[in-house]
Amino acid sequence: MFNFRYPSRGTVVFAAVLFCLFSTSVFAQKAAEWRPIPPADLQAAKPTIEADADAEALLWETRIDDSDDDKLTRKNYVRIKIFTERGREKFAKIDIQFVKGSAKIKDIAARVIKPDGTITELADKDIFEREVVRASGVKVRAKSFAVPNIEPGVIVEYQYRESYEDSSFIGGRFYLQKDVPVRDLVYYYKPYDGKAPKTQMFNTTGQGFVKDEHGYYRLSRTNVPAFKEERYMPPDDMVKPYVALQDVGYLTASVDGGGYAALKFDRSDPAKYWGAVASSKLRMLAVWQDAADDVKQFAESLTAGAANDNEKLQRLYDYCQKLKNISYDESITDDQLKTILKQRSKDLIKAGAGASATSGQITTLFAAMAIASKFDTRVAYSSRRDEVFFEPKMTNSSLISFAGAAINVGGDFRIFNPGNKFAQFGQIPWYRENSLALVINAKGNGWLQLGASSNDKNLTKRTAKLKLAEDGTLEGTVAIELYGQEALTYRLNNYDDEPSKWEENLRDSIHKRMSNAEISNVSIENFNDISKPVIQRYTIKVPNYAQKTGKRMFFQPGIFEYGTAPVFASATRQYDVAFTFPWSSKDEVELAFPSTYAIDNGEAPGGADAGEISKDTIKIELDPAGSKLKYSRDFYFGNGANLVFNVSAYSALKELWDMIQKSDTAILSIKQK
Repeated sequence: MFNFRYPSRGTVVFAAVLFCLFSTSVFAQKAAEWRPIPPADLQAAKPTIEADADAEALLWETRIDDSDDDKLTRKNYVRIKIFTERGREKFAKIDIQFVKGSAKIKDIAARVIKPDGTITELADKDIFEREVVRASGVKVRAKSFAVPNIEPGVIVEYQYRESYEDSSFIGGRFYLQKDVPVRDLVYYYKPYDGKAPKTQMFNTTGQGFVKDEHGYYRLSRTNVPAFKEERYMPPDDMVKPYVALQDVGYLTASVDGGGYAALKFDRSDPAKYWGAVASSKLRMLAVWQDAADDVKQFAESLTAGAANDNEKLQRLYDYCQKLKNISYDESITDDQLKTILKQRSKDLIKAGAGASATSGQITTLFAAMAIASKFDTRVAYSSRRDEVFFEPKMTNSSLISFAGAAINVGGDFRIFNPGNKFAQFGQIPWYRENSLALVINAKGNGWLQLGASSNDKNLTKRTAKLKLAEDGTLEGTVAIELYGQEALTYRLNNYDDEPSKWEENLRDSIHKRMSNAEISNVSIENFNDISKPVIQRYTIKVPNYAQKTGKRMFFQPGIFEYGTAPVFASATRQYDVAFTFPWSSKDEVELAFPSTYAIDNGEAPGGADAGEISKDTIKIELDPAGSKLKYSRDFYFGNGANLVFNVSAYSALKELWDMIQKSDTAILSIKQK
């Protein structure tokens, strides 16, 4: 077995320095150095790259210094011309996104220059921190500032410097497209060894790095059109043009019995490369195995009397999830964390079910008890489908991350990670489903295709009991239950918010569809009880929900789809379509209408049927005597084999979703007696 000793710097470094993630620390500005602006740019009234662009970046420059042994620095300089009111709105606030603790941001500066040369500079006090939500739905923090005196015709300039300790940009990416047209997009890169960087291009062609001054290499593009996101498109790395840094590296490792060995990370040979990566990660398995002897007796007591292997693992898993997972507790101080990190698996057992532990410690305890219980247990690293559609030929270790313990249950390996506080037994997040996992043990390694949950497991069950008044007002009570990946995703996206924020988000989601809806009595149930569905309850009142015309009232019985926009509005599309996971919905709506009215047209819409891919079935049961109806909708979409669709199939896919929406938003009418 290898026992690894990592050097302070090596040519193989996990690419944790994500291209667009920054730090929480902002220091006071020093005097910024601004570059002269050509008079023609100040006076420009129209964009040059895209005629209808609302704004255009005149310069977008990033200078990366990777030459230092102990740190990585990046200097960013951006100059943007605003042309329209929409451009003003888009850049009225600048967000610098970050992951806490990843780096330090220094020397933030910004200014606005009017066509007459008048300049307004950003004040230090105007920089603040906030939460933002990316297009993918992922929440991140951002250092933000409102751009002073921004209006059409001005130029906005801002710059900042990032500093990353003990990091390297090897494996990093240089993205060659922004969400705004760019006249000059420039990267400068200064490598550690001074040699020309080895790179690979993705989704693009053209000139790579060329030697520049002072040890830097230059990568540039001119007149770059804006990157335009599309709903349900593949991950950025599958569609955005970028250049990735590569190399052949080595990792020094000590060998049992003395001496050293070097693992060669040869990116030109995928089999050898991933073999070396697997060997470098054996250390985690060794930790699990070392802890197994300490927890054997306790594991035996937990599993005594279990009917089968599955029940044994369930007991071990449930016990581990009862520990207090401080990885989901932002109130833990650094000193508390240092104390908790000193604990070993046997210490957690001694402390009992109320012990505090990190996600990693919880998963280690579970894996150690599984090994002690004679389960074939291995380490699993998998790709994430929200980041890339991974293939082993992509020789970059940053594309896989720890997924959990791979355990042989009845001849099949399954992934378990009780360190994920909200994952049920045997459940993994959607972005790891249907992905490849590198399964590692001392005897050999291999790739495992992870399965996908079925659409019936990822259910949203929605019920409503409503009453329609004679003036067209609709009111009543609603309950929404989330199961499977729907529940797991909701919990992971919201655990770090207060319940009041959950309620606010629910109200906002309703108001996006029904702006005049009055929402009250909101509650969120079972958030921390993963054995139950998340349940959202509220009371709703919607004035003028039904439209009155003469003696008739027209209304949409499918209230949960009211106000929804078409899934695919555009007639054409540039990128493939990629859905996250298979899902289903079951809607039950009881609606009472005034006794002075009778059903005029109560036929159910036709629905849509695409076989294994999707089906939308709607039923309407009428009770004329009781002046009420029951509306039922049963919908599903996708399975493991039908989540990604080639752009050539877009027309048919759009037609299907148009049929679904037409069915879901169908109108009924009632008439005065």
